[in-house]
Amino acid sequence: MRHNLNQQLPMTPKQAAARFERVQELLTRHNIRLTPERRLIVERAVAFLHFTAEGLVSDVHKRDSSVARATVYRTLALLQDVGVVEKHDFRYGPPNYEATFAKAHHDHLMCIHCGEIIEFQEPRVETIQEEVVRRYGYELLSHTHKLYGLCKPCQRSASKRLRSAVPPALHVEEVVA
Repeated sequence: MRHNLNQQLPMTPKQAAARFERVQELLTRHNIRLTPERRLIVERAVAFLHFTAEGLVSDVHKRDSSVARATVYRTLALLQDVGVVEKHDFRYGPPNYEATFAKAHHDHLMCIHCGEIIEFQEPRVETIQEEVVRRYGYELLSHTHKLYGLCKPCQRSASKRLRSAVPPALHVEEVVA
């Protein structure tokens, strides 16, 4: 699946409500109370494929400017703790979040120039990972697989300087709470 950062899922209002309802049930099972602010944050978070914390803050503020930035960050941490969202460090730029509560396992291919993200599933990669885990006697608890490169349009427009340049420094998010 191809998409860009902070791109909303193509959903009807009925689908969005059903998606939110499933998340709400999960939060209730974890005894997490949904205040009006948290409700808005959760509704907006599950409407996106991948998003940044600041992108979510901006989106929430468009709907209710009184919601504090710290409330958004704390709610994201709660959602991460219960498995509604997963935090990804894609190396180039700020960390991204992804609503993963109802998604099958997948890996990511990301263009370092335009930020396009492709989610993919490749059984051969999974098989090799399982073989490596067995070879070293590990019990696999989780993993991420992220590939970085230039998409075709960026390959055409990028100069040789961009391709040979040293990758940008790893971004480390500062938690605001």
